[in-house]
Amino acid sequence: MAEADSKVALITGAAGALGSALVERLMHEGWDCIALDRKRRGLEQLHDRMATEGRAPLVVPVDLAGAGPQHFEELAESLQEQFGRLDALVHAAAEFKALTPLEHQPADGWMQVLQTGLTGPFLLSQALLPLMRRTAGSRVVWVADDPEGRRKAYWGAYGVAQSGRTALAGIMAAECRRDGPEVVEIDPGPFYSPLRSKAWPAENPDDLPTAADAAKKVMAVVTGGR
Repeated sequence: MAEADSKVALITGAAGALGSALVERLMHEGWDCIALDRKRRGLEQLHDRMATEGRAPLVVPVDLAGAGPQHFEELAESLQEQFGRLDALVHAAAEFKALTPLEHQPADGWMQVLQTGLTGPFLLSQALLPLMRRTAGSRVVWVADDPEGRRKAYWGAYGVAQSGRTALAGIMAAECRRDGPEVVEIDPGPFYSPLRSKAWPAENPDDLPTAADAAKKVMAVVTGGR
């Protein structure tokens, strides 16, 4: 799949609305993409759809909620061997169950949401930082979902994960300022997705921007406007 001198991006949540739209946009611009998600069927559909256009992403079925440091270290070694570089890491994966009072938040759901949205992305970033540091101009992009608004009642683990991602992105940016990679957070604003419909089931999708619209905003950050 890899082409000489192609830039390489790894996108988490790549089987989701935003993630898949971003993979398609990047590949149309000549990037090589690693599509990571726990939904194997969704990854296969993305792969097959892109393959009909001539180029397909490398699909990596990984559950951020269940993977540990060793899984991410092995992934980093594999990417080093296959690509030798990583120009962008985009954290687009998220898990949301339902609007729930903290008093009634199931423990397993709490841990799954935090692992998917915060701890898993941290461990993945940690494993990939050495490779990215050796790639000139590389960027870690954290996709945010209105962290301030998600601190309100009933957002539970998802709200905590969003606030934690903002803090983590800030700390990582400060620590990487000297030697790279650049760390950026982007909130593309509301757009229709199955995840969003769990919180606002009565919304009309036609009244919202599309995932492709949101992907365009994230793409601009990934490429630095280039």
